[in-house]
Amino acid sequence: MMDKAPEPREIVLRDLESLLRKKLSDELKLVSFTSESLLPSGENYGSSIFKVRATVKISVRDEAKEEVLELVAKMLPPTDFQRMIFDSPYTFRKEAFLYEELIPSYQRLEREFGIKSDEVFDIVPPFYGARYSLKSEEDFDEDAVILMQNLKVLGYYTGERREGLDFEHAKTAITSLARFHALGMAMKCHKPEYFEVLKFRSKCLAYPSDTSGFEDITNTIQRLISEDPELSVFSGATKGAMSQKSAMDWTALPTEPWSTIIHSDFWVNNIMFHKDPKSNRVDDVKFVDFQNYLFLSPLRELTFFLIASTNADVMKNQFDELLDIYYEKFIEVLKRIKCDTEPFARDKFDERMKIDAYEEFPHCPFMLKMMCADIKADEKFDSVEKFKDAGSGNERFMSRLRRSVKKFNEKGWLVKPKHHDS
Repeated sequence: MMDKAPEPREIVLRDLESLLRKKLSDELKLVSFTSESLLPSGENYGSSIFKVRATVKISVRDEAKEEVLELVAKMLPPTDFQRMIFDSPYTFRKEAFLYEELIPSYQRLEREFGIKSDEVFDIVPPFYGARYSLKSEEDFDEDAVILMQNLKVLGYYTGERREGLDFEHAKTAITSLARFHALGMAMKCHKPEYFEVLKFRSKCLAYPSDTSGFEDITNTIQRLISEDPELSVFSGATKGAMSQKSAMDWTALPTEPWSTIIHSDFWVNNIMFHKDPKSNRVDDVKFVDFQNYLFLSPLRELTFFLIASTNADVMKNQFDELLDIYYEKFIEVLKRIKCDTEPFARDKFDERMKIDAYEEFPHCPFMLKMMCADIKADEKFDSVEKFKDAGSGNERFMSRLRRSVKKFNEKGWLVKPKHHDS
């Protein structure tokens, strides 16, 4: 008789007052707070996300006014499987470092080169602190939490993951992505010793040694390609691309000079937009969920975003325009921070894209499979089997898979590059 899978644990936010005091004031008094799940479990695999509404007094004085803080608490995922896959003690500290140090360091660099304070790179939600345990004898436990401002109450929203972004949203996202990538390169250029610290803190988490479940997923995708009337002609090329080590290995050092800190999970659910209420045009973007950022080629991330997060119309009609927008912004930022752009000339960029897009290919259908899954509100991803089954064979996934494979082929990105180690 098989043992039942352990029940998911209940995740509860405790002692919010002490955490807020570190950020706001030693005298802060928590009057009351409410907490509820912000997302269905299947919409965020690596953590539990709670919407928190806290009423506080910043001062202990009786006449101090009450203020309401709208927050998001990121806490441990409910199942042991998720905690094992995402190595929660490592990824929580890693994400907190980005909010506490990495993004502020990019902002300091921009100020050094004359960029005004109100124009510096403001790409993450305001950060309210982090802790890893409430017990002095524990290094990390159920009370670990990262606290941020709740952008949704300010009108921020995410796109539709099953369909992908339209041109206006994709253009806004890719412009900020180019700046994020270029600032890491600028830091490497001007402060190489400090950049080594950022590299160290960007190490990939150690994935389980048993990768058979993930190999099953790639085999399933390859079978779907080879059996599909529209895609079978590409099955030889995709088989070679899908069998690369890059499908499961994110630890390889990138080739210089094409290296920086990348988000590495840059897709629709992790990009939040805001619209000007008068014009109804997108006027801001924020990136979230930085638990997996890496030292890697920015062009792998660019490929992944273009393939996995744009809608059918953009993929067909504005794909190359988005490539141009990214490149122009990337070069503009490097020039503004006095970096040599000759190593990044457009012909070199295009050549590198062929190499890095090929490497990125396995990641794209794998994630499209997840994005196209129909998530039930109470669904728990507590085993690799659940991941394998997500989105399998549904028509939305097949439609996006066809578009993606055809675009890779059209761009010449399914041709194995010379001197490429698989």
